Amino acid sequence: MTDEEMSHLLDDPLPEGMFAPAEEAIIVFARASTWMQPITDEMYKNLAEHFSTQQIMEISFTVGLDQMISRFHAAVRTDLDGVTAEATNACAVRIPGMPEA
Repeated sequence: MTDEEMSHLLDDPLPEGMFAPAEEAIIVFARASTWMQPITDEMYKNLAEHFSTQQIMEISFTVGLDQMISRFHAAVRTDLDGVTAEATNACAVRIPGMPEA
């Protein structure tokens, strides 16, 4: 994924034609899941146009696992090592800052 594509991951709606239809289906699903919004029939239908049931389950598991790990680190305020901090600062997607202790 390019920096340009990453910089638009949070756009709603996603820019027309920036992502392949299969990528867009995953992004919309992952955002809804991450923000704890309902997964609509339309979202599932869009995934099913590009992926098998097993692949959708794998996508769901991967998104959920990442959410679990991210929430754990946010809850315990894990310090970033130098390499991770550098990568985070270079990321095109804006990452929220840490709350005050």
